[in-house]
Amino acid sequence: MTQFPKLVEVALPVPLDDTFSYRFQVDGDACATVVAGDLVEVPFGRRKKVLGLVLTVSELDPGTKKVDGFVLKDVARVHGPEYRIQGDRLKLAHWIASYYALPIGQVVPLFHPPSPGTKARKSRRESAQYPSVDPVGISLTAAQNKVVDCASQWLQDEKFGAMMLHGVTGSGKTEVYLTVIEEALDQGRDALFLLPEIALTPQTLTRIRTRFGDQAAAIHSGMSAGQRCRVHEAAARGEIKVVVGPRSALFAPLKNIGVIVVDEEHENSYKQDETPRYHARHAALIRGRDNNAVVILGSATPDLESMHNAIQGRFTLKSLPERMGGQLPGVEVVDMRGVGMPDGLSTTLSEAMDETLEAGQQVILFYNRRGFARAWQCLDCGEMLECPNCDIALTYHLRPRRLLCHYCDHTMKVPDICPTCSGVEFLPSGGGTEKVELNLQSLFPEAKILRLDHDTTRRRGSHQDILAAFARRQADILVGTQMVAKGHHFPGVSLVGVLAADHGLGLPDFRASERSFQLLTQVAGRSGRTGIGRVIFQSYQPEHPVIMAAAEHDYAAFLATELPVRKALSYPPYRRLVRLGLSGKRLGLVQEAADQLATALRTNLSPGGVLVLGPAPAVFSRLNDRYRFQIILKGTLDEGSRQWLRLCLKSLTEAYGQVDVLLDFDPVSIY
Repeated sequence: MTQFPKLVEVALPVPLDDTFSYRFQVDGDACATVVAGDLVEVPFGRRKKVLGLVLTVSELDPGTKKVDGFVLKDVARVHGPEYRIQGDRLKLAHWIASYYALPIGQVVPLFHPPSPGTKARKSRRESAQYPSVDPVGISLTAAQNKVVDCASQWLQDEKFGAMMLHGVTGSGKTEVYLTVIEEALDQGRDALFLLPEIALTPQTLTRIRTRFGDQAAAIHSGMSAGQRCRVHEAAARGEIKVVVGPRSALFAPLKNIGVIVVDEEHENSYKQDETPRYHARHAALIRGRDNNAVVILGSATPDLESMHNAIQGRFTLKSLPERMGGQLPGVEVVDMRGVGMPDGLSTTLSEAMDETLEAGQQVILFYNRRGFARAWQCLDCGEMLECPNCDIALTYHLRPRRLLCHYCDHTMKVPDICPTCSGVEFLPSGGGTEKVELNLQSLFPEAKILRLDHDTTRRRGSHQDILAAFARRQADILVGTQMVAKGHHFPGVSLVGVLAADHGLGLPDFRASERSFQLLTQVAGRSGRTGIGRVIFQSYQPEHPVIMAAAEHDYAAFLATELPVRKALSYPPYRRLVRLGLSGKRLGLVQEAADQLATALRTNLSPGGVLVLGPAPAVFSRLNDRYRFQIILKGTLDEGSRQWLRLCLKSLTEAYGQVDVLLDFDPVSIY
């Protein structure tokens, strides 16, 4: 039986509103077919293969060669049903496109792994293994049972429920998650377990696989294309029931989701910093709603917007106020004013480390700066060497010895002569994790030291190797940036030291206090997970409300201080924000475009109650040799305003072709 060709409308990952017409040709009696939702490969422009989503399929007269004056090209390949985007995933794709004002084609790459259909190769490298930390025969506490009972009722009723689970560090949140997931699996449903960082995935996956075996698998960008395809296809076939991973795992093709866990829901890494700039927490709630699933947002330091939603009754608030098997560690704040510390450690912290190591326990030191020194400064003229592409001082790194920009990765050799005054003496000012590690080696020569930061984790799997080695107690001290604060469970750690507790408080962002409190509370929570713990904050602002609240593990006190400030200034959670960023190589052109855009925004959005702030130079006014301006909108944009804004930006980029514009709804930072 001869089959007629099909006219296929395809959405492609390009910043254009149009769909694109292609022909799907079936030869002879072939059973091949194409349906709406299929993932296809098509030629586009000079590219021979672009992945797109089939939106509609219709009959095509065999003699038709053109549509709307364009010659029809053939669909090159239709991927199998495992890659089909239908049902709740298609609804989620349309929601993301609508909410973030994007063409649907730009959302499609979220829903498939790179190079679909790639076969996984067997890895020669054995994965580093964590010791299993899954308790055997554990009994839930009364507080945990209350949480589980609430989620179980929603599951039995097949009812969407959103829960804000506020549990102090070490309170057993993970055991609650696993118990609820187990109930979902018993009902024949699936589960998603989202984590903020790839580095957390192996440890969590170990616990989940101990509990659920091969029904569970991870998916994240650190895996090869073949590995990701294998997990994607197995999930689509129903062979995998629990998918674990960072924000990209949210789009796995599970068929009947009963539970979505968003662990450490406050973390900024759930927000994608490139198009599409979606927030996985928000998208998880949408996917949970469409599946009548239970969504659990868990954290010891909930995002203020999430907690506000719980206070307002939009989420059900549940608490785990006590640490399992012990107490929260005591925190001592060391006043560093007037105290010299050439090696970065106060006497209090140094003595505490001696005692801890002597007792055979482990230490974590947190310093949120990488490199050896923050700047390389001429002693004669005082000039700091700056990046030629960014208005930022270059950071001095010792191994290998170089000056490096942490924003554009520009690298230069360390000069012998000052380019400004020809001076020959330089001072490496400030510090970083590399310098701390070197100092520790001289202070504690018998100790085995590991460093965890961007420089030590460039190789695939290096996060996992370092953390697994520390978990197996193959090292005594772990020093690092904020990577060390993220939800790790190390039973041997009884001391945590924070070298600069007030480091983030001065950032020009309304969320600076919130981020600092979260980071300090989280890193403090790594101490004393299975016994008595101790934490030392070194601070030049020991009386700061954020430092004091974190030292007391007092989220309520922080909330009481911060929420009134947000309300007075009309910042989230009381008003929504939109950030518009403009950048280009010509300062005058970027500023002119920003002024034109701000005028259009005030004319069209201000009458509707939207406050337009700016334009103003961004905090980092030049990065990657591009000048940067930004405009902030305060207020809620309805669907019509969002679409108008998208068209406005399209017109602006057409008029100012050398200026790039980004549109960021609900930004997590405004610098």
